[in-house]
Amino acid sequence: MIAPRNRRTLASLALFLAFELRPRAALANGAFPAVSQLLADPSDDEHLVLRSNFGLLISHDRGKNWDLVCEAGVGYQNLEPAIALLADGSTIAALPDGIAHGTTECAFGLAAGISAYVADVARMPGPAARAVAVSVAIEAGISQVWRSVDGAQSWQPWGAPLPALNAATLDVASDESALYVSGVSQTATVKGVLARSVDGGHTWTRSDVPGSSKLSVPYIAAIATDDSDTLYVRLSGSPGKLLVTHDGGAHWTTVLDFVGPVDGFALSPDGRYALASGRVDGIWRASTAALAFERVSCTKLRCLSWTSAGLFACADEFQAGFLVGESRNFGSTFEARLHMSCVRGPLACDGDSAVTRVCEAQWPALSEVLGSDCPNAGFTPGQQCSDDGSSGAGTSVMGNAGSGGAGPNAGLRPGAGCSLGASAAARSTGLFALLTLLCAIARRRSIHEAIDS
Repeated sequence: MIAPRNRRTLASLALFLAFELRPRAALANGAFPAVSQLLADPSDDEHLVLRSNFGLLISHDRGKNWDLVCEAGVGYQNLEPAIALLADGSTIAALPDGIAHGTTECAFGLAAGISAYVADVARMPGPAARAVAVSVAIEAGISQVWRSVDGAQSWQPWGAPLPALNAATLDVASDESALYVSGVSQTATVKGVLARSVDGGHTWTRSDVPGSSKLSVPYIAAIATDDSDTLYVRLSGSPGKLLVTHDGGAHWTTVLDFVGPVDGFALSPDGRYALASGRVDGIWRASTAALAFERVSCTKLRCLSWTSAGLFACADEFQAGFLVGESRNFGSTFEARLHMSCVRGPLACDGDSAVTRVCEAQWPALSEVLGSDCPNAGFTPGQQCSDDGSSGAGTSVMGNAGSGGAGPNAGLRPGAGCSLGASAAARSTGLFALLTLLCAIARRRSIHEAIDS
């Protein structure tokens, strides 16, 4: 006969497995911990910021240690806002009522001048602490670009409004010669569009994004560093697509088709390579000269960040084996830089900070979900697809990337191998997750028993 305690443990385990096997919906606060955007500081290679569905995770030692600024510490709840890191190291976040600006990571507040729904934020190139944002008047269907020249402390409208457009993303070319906004048109035919300005937003040229719709929204993935007319756009949803234009949106080419969504995209700092990833299709790489993508790994990533600081990725712990990983071989394998159970706790701030007042009060409950036992430092779960579609040990194939030769994964189609079964890394990570859950249950039971006695 199964003891009552064991029955409770098995019931919890069954509930966990049911959750993990169900189709994933959009995650928000209260859901299982997940991450979705990772940024590297343009002026400090040690500084990383990771967006999660329970707040911002911050590292000042290149991923060795991570501290939490909870949602309430930034000034929002139940959101996963677009974030940007400015050249002065400050973080900003797009909110439904404006822009949260952190003069320090312990002191966030709403910036002056803008109180609208903000869809996206981005830093402007150059050494000054300048930034851009795009807001949307949802009912009117009008979007407006904003600019800050004082480190995001205050904002002013920049250029003419964009009527009949619900903006989703914006970005500025590295030479500031072109400004792009993507979104969904609100005309009689609802479709994805790209708006381009070469005069600071005073005039706009629009183009339709092929294959896009209100269910497959175009998101700006990157602008080429050496060519403001070359732009990469990913279409949301499943199946996902990656498109490129070399003439500012006049003509488009589909360069990658995924079975699942295209979750991450990045260009190498020198502009020679492109990397795309998804939670179903793994990691794909191509030279930007040819854009002939080959899969180099089955590791399933949620986001990519490729700067002079290095190539970093964020992922679902139960799929990839880490929350943050770093690759030293152009995406073929990743080494863990953060596990779910290794978040140290709220960022150390003074007693007047909301991070201290609110985040420390929330931490005990959150830490039970995250766990508190870090795995061994040498854990490297990145996996490689073998020629038969199974998973094998990750190895670098950079010698073939961009050279025109067929790499070891040539001919694999998106979805083959990666999505048909759990990799060794996923299985070992799943075991680690189960142990973490059981430890949390045991800790909680011990607390309750101590109270009852």
